[in-house]
Amino acid sequence: MFALEALAELPPNSSVDRDYVLQADLPQHELKRYPLKSWRKYQLPESEFDLQQALRLPSGYNPRARQLAQQWRTNSRTPGEVVDHALRYFNRQQFFYTLQPPLLGSDSVDDFLFNSRRGFCEHYASSFVFLMRAAGVPARVVTGYMGGELNPVGGYLIVRQSDAHAWAEVWLGNAGWQRVDPTAAVAPARVQQDLASALPISDSLPLAIRGQPQL
Repeated sequence: MFALEALAELPPNSSVDRDYVLQADLPQHELKRYPLKSWRKYQLPESEFDLQQALRLPSGYNPRARQLAQQWRTNSRTPGEVVDHALRYFNRQQFFYTLQPPLLGSDSVDDFLFNSRRGFCEHYASSFVFLMRAAGVPARVVTGYMGGELNPVGGYLIVRQSDAHAWAEVWLGNAGWQRVDPTAAVAPARVQQDLASALPISDSLPLAIRGQPQL
């Protein structure tokens, strides 16, 4: 089931799990229309345990990424400034968006950040989250759907699997969890394969990126 966050009320025969994923209580075998309401502005509390979980990193891997993140932390007054450092890094260095990235080694984040610098949304989201956690900023990868195709007759959005996307969220103290899309920081001139060319002919370009010729 699809919904904008955060839900103000649930449709009948549905529930929300601890990750705030909306689920139907029973398997769905046919098209179904259901009403939804969402809060435009909201903030969810977070436990200390969950924040610590959002700082966990595997030990012994990606030393160069850890060192870079520590430099940003030293030169930043707030977690928000650490985020800005990372986004500038993705924008100003020679990073490329491609749907056919090279294979990465065991230090996959280091390999992506300093060697290949080529990947798609999962590469950017996961490496960004690693950098944030290494700098002491709670962060997590989020997956979902971006945009959709607007049906002008019915007035609804068609969301396809091709709209799948990965981004990140960072914890900024009193501001709570804030959404950050590091993929969007890549300069448009460094998009090697646009999404439209990767889709089947029968699929339309997602609404969220329609009008951006190189995405």
